[in-house]
Amino acid sequence: MQNKPKLIAFDVDGTLLTSSHAVSTLTRQALGQLAHDGHYVLLATARPPKSVAEIAAQLGIDHTISIALNGAMIIRDNKILWDVPMERFAVKEIIQESRQWGLHANLMAGWDWLVEESGYWCEQEAAIVGFEPETVADLTADSMPDAHKVLFMGNAEDIAAYREWAECRSLPLSISLSKPTYCEIVSADVSKAHALHQVAQMLEIPLSDVIAFGDGENDREIVEMAGIGVAMGNAMPEVLAVADLVTKSNDDNGIYHALVEMGFVKPST
Repeated sequence: MQNKPKLIAFDVDGTLLTSSHAVSTLTRQALGQLAHDGHYVLLATARPPKSVAEIAAQLGIDHTISIALNGAMIIRDNKILWDVPMERFAVKEIIQESRQWGLHANLMAGWDWLVEESGYWCEQEAAIVGFEPETVADLTADSMPDAHKVLFMGNAEDIAAYREWAECRSLPLSISLSKPTYCEIVSADVSKAHALHQVAQMLEIPLSDVIAFGDGENDREIVEMAGIGVAMGNAMPEVLAVADLVTKSNDDNGIYHALVEMGFVKPST
């Protein structure tokens, strides 16, 4: 077993959760063992804070720290510890342009999820995150709260083309795809890696004692920066390329198997 406290970060979708959006029994037990042994368990996700707080509660680990909205917020015990909102002029421009592409726009502001209308994409996301958005008349109105993330949903071809447009605009934004049909946009000062670094500083843990698990494009930086970066077996090529360890997939208890390999938990009998 490991004696020195580690900060162990887990992406959520495609990593902590199975394809059916559940935490496997072996994974839950392994994370419980980490906390029991004095290690810090951290969730790092593009999900809104309300959703990640619910997942943290389901793990049954007290005072779990979570990075939400791709690093725009750090939360603990349902409180915001740190956040970076987006520039309002940039939010207005990208939402106005998205209408020309017929994309479904979602604005995440603090604990709130705001949309202009419901529909297929919205209902699909609500089923995943576990709560419904609030409908407003105009996401670009001056009365809107500061956004922490804007999510655009649409078919893969339109999303790819829209991302190309957004990256050519020289706006103060960080743009990534969590999957081919989801374009995630946050402030240029935001990333999971930057937020993870902030948490490590808060806990006074050196990056050499950080372990990060991930599978998606927005996980590449945390896997690369951690003392030990772990790619899931289902990870994107760019994550596999920077990982120190490749484990099994999220549907095959990949987290558990990696923690056994690294000596954090004993093999299940």
